[in-house]
Amino acid sequence: MTLLSVKDLRTHFFTDAGVVKAVDGVDFALERGDTLGLVGESGCGKSMMSLSLMRLVPDPPGRIVSGSVMFQLTQTGGPVDLLKLSEKQMRGVRGKRLAMVFQEPMTSLNPVYTIGDQIAEAVALHDGGSRASVRRRVIEMLSLVGIPTPERRMKDYPHQLSGGMRQRAMVAMALSCRPDVLIADEPTTALDVTIQAQILDLIKRLQHELGMALILVTHDLGVVAETAGRVIVMYAGRFVEEGSVEQIFKEPMHPYTQGLLKAIPPLARKLAAERFFTIPGSVPNLARLPAGCAFADRCPKVQARCRQEEVPADPCKVGRLVRCFYSGS
Repeated sequence: MTLLSVKDLRTHFFTDAGVVKAVDGVDFALERGDTLGLVGESGCGKSMMSLSLMRLVPDPPGRIVSGSVMFQLTQTGGPVDLLKLSEKQMRGVRGKRLAMVFQEPMTSLNPVYTIGDQIAEAVALHDGGSRASVRRRVIEMLSLVGIPTPERRMKDYPHQLSGGMRQRAMVAMALSCRPDVLIADEPTTALDVTIQAQILDLIKRLQHELGMALILVTHDLGVVAETAGRVIVMYAGRFVEEGSVEQIFKEPMHPYTQGLLKAIPPLARKLAAERFFTIPGSVPNLARLPAGCAFADRCPKVQARCRQEEVPADPCKVGRLVRCFYSGS
């Protein structure tokens, strides 16, 4: 059953420099239990798409200008467009049915409240219950995410926890109401490799135990390879390629995806002086996007039509989303 269906979602920021098309017409669907990896460079629109799904786009200057986010709120009724709900109605969905682990826990957690109080607030808001039952749920969630002595740790403030513990607390808060969909936005950023692996294993385990769908937002293709089942590659506010993990890693077809994979540092380098591959240039200014393909200035396959024509979702008829005129060449 389709749990979440996004159609033609567009989020723009209206600034003095012009209209920034942070999310520019994206489409995807998510089934119950799916794991979707969303990858791309910093500034490509990944986090803004996540905030759009949660309806947390800062307004002003940002606004969702078109599209639909259809969410299956009940087992029997039809899907509901989250973009048409009132803010009061959305607060009943956000955190309860659709939850998010934010990129930097120190800016997401309130420094003047204990970890336990912040998780308890989410539980009391959505599920209610007595103070004793809420406290039991907080201890249960902290224990579930692997925080030792949860009865003591729930009284700690964010600054008293390590980076890995703060991220675990964020996961506990996001999962405290057993959401149907979890959005994890760069959940392992700024953590060392050992803690990264622990957090990813934790999210995968809890996903299996709770039966939820997962959207994993990251720039790390290694994380996607070991976690996701399906991958979407995003560039300049648009999806440029979509496929299974096997398709993306074994047969990347968009030049941008190929560049991302070539840029992964090898485990063993043949020559000490060998330079790592980098994609030339940078993501274009989203307020002044060029005509045609936004990747044209950085693309090794660029032709005249790339700079002139709008690129459809599958111009080479490969049977999946590959937004490139020359993906088969």
